[in-house]
Amino acid sequence: MSDRRVGAILSLLRQSISIGADFGAHPLEALLWVAETVERSVYEPGSLRATDGGISFALSNPPLRSGAFSSVRVLLDGQLLDARNVSVREEGRPWKSSDSFSRADPLRLAPGVRTEFHLRAPPPTVDRPLAVRLELKSVAIPPLVWFEFQDTLRRPEDA
Repeated sequence: MSDRRVGAILSLLRQSISIGADFGAHPLEALLWVAETVERSVYEPGSLRATDGGISFALSNPPLRSGAFSSVRVLLDGQLLDARNVSVREEGRPWKSSDSFSRADPLRLAPGVRTEFHLRAPPPTVDRPLAVRLELKSVAIPPLVWFEFQDTLRRPEDA
């Protein structure tokens, strides 16, 4: 685990303890519930699938995760994929390589519009949950929006 990640976790822990001391545990439980609800509503459950050329998954884009993003980074089990190996398409639109997004031509996540991702990466050979981290650089504030989920990869024969 990197020093930066440890520092972020410790900062979050310190802030949580401060909120808990000032306001009690109920606000922390509410924040956790909101975070879990948002996570469940962004990633489309069961959409993590092995394909002929790699791995695919989809986001449902509820209103809380709309925006324009100048870059997209994807990490699989902590390993950063080359942007040329990540393709994205909004429902009804053509595929675009994630290295083509910019401030002038961002990825737009519109509320309620499904977005598909295709990763040119070999699927793991062992059936286990796969950790996916999506890092989106916003053209607005905050500058970095990230999202993580874990799911078991569905094989073509599982469809």
